[in-house]
Parts: sequence; structure tokens; C-alpha cells
Amino acid sequence: MPEQHLLIFTRWPEPGKTKTRLIPALGPEGAAKLQQQLTEHTVQTAHNFRCQADAPCQITIFYTGGTRQQMEQWLRTNFCYQPQATGNLGDRLQQSCQWAFGQGANKVVVIGIDCPSITQELLQTAFTALDNYPVVLGPALDGGYYLMGLTEFNPAYFEQIDWGTGVVYQQTLAKIVQNGDRPYNLPTLPDIDHPTDLQYLPRTFTTAVKT
Repeated sequence: MPEQHLLIFTRWPEPGKTKTRLIPALGPEGAAKLQQQLTEHTVQTAHNFRCQADAPCQITIFYTGGTRQQMEQWLRTNFCYQPQATGNLGDRLQQSCQWAFGQGANKVVVIGIDCPSITQELLQTAFTALDNYPVVLGPALDGGYYLMGLTEFNPAYFEQIDWGTGVVYQQTLAKIVQNGDRPYNLPTLPDIDHPTDLQYLPRTFTTAVKT
């Protein structure tokens, strides 16, 4: 099994059940279309990274809102698929990282699909940084983070965090420092979560926001 694991969190793009905070601006269909395009963009970026990575990398898509068959038909079958755990985001992140390390990983990087600015070069930077740092974080403009990289599983990084707020990054950073670790910080990038974030969408996504 590859020792590098890239985990992608996404969901089946069902109108009315995905990107709900964008529905006031895009409508249910438009929000779902954007979810679809963001996912496809992220998965393609991950695939491109794997093709040129310095070491073998397993890509696992952690999904919710659909079936494995639906996800495989949508995003191809040359990835590993795992259903997301129940609970809050911290519970789900914790379970996915624990699963990856249980598969024999020594480097685990987790991303969502909300940050279209993630590039294959940035993913390579994250994995390379894990040669010298125990944790890598990609801060988001909204106070969260768009990427976390780990060399070992530590459940404390996902517990007692106010998920969905503007203090997620700072709280996570405090947990890391309390553990005696020194994180590597990637550039701060925007997530696409709210109508005001649509200004950060690349032009290739304009078809989604015009529905």
C-alpha cells in the first residue's frame, strides 16, 4: 500500500442538500452544480498530482449523500471510496485520518472541495513538508483551514473545536502547539462557502454561478 494518502471530503451534489449556504445566491440547482464542479475540479487536481508525485499516493474520497456506486460512476473507479462517519466535522475528520493510518500511511493529507485554489504543486508542498514537520495546515480566509497534513494520528486535533466558525484554525493551531508540535503553514486561501466568497471563484466556474 502507498505510504502517502490524500483524503478528499465531498458529497453527492443533490439540489437542496449541498452548499446550502449558497442557495440564497445560486438557488438549489445552482448550488448543487457548483458543488459538482468544485468536486470534479478538486478530484482532477488530485489525479494530476498523483501522476507526477515524488512517491506513490493513494487517493480516497470520503463521501456522503450518495452511494458508492453513484460516486464511482460520477468520479471514476480508480480511486478508493469510503463513506464519511457520523457526527460533526471533527468526528468525521478524525475517523478518516485514523482509517488512513490504519491502512499503513505515514503521511496523510486531508482536503475538502471548497478551495479551488488548491494546485498539484501545493499538494506536493504539503507532502514534502511532512518530511520535516509533524503537521501541515492550510489556513482559509474565513478562519478555518482548507488542508491538514499529519505524520501520525492525534485525536486531540479534532476535539473541542468550534467547527463552522472563524476560530477553527486558531483553535487547531493551539492544540498543535500544546502537543509540542511545530506546524508548517501553507499560504492562506479562500474557501467558497458563502455568497460573498463567489468573488474568489476562477472564471472556469462562472457557468455554475449563472444558473
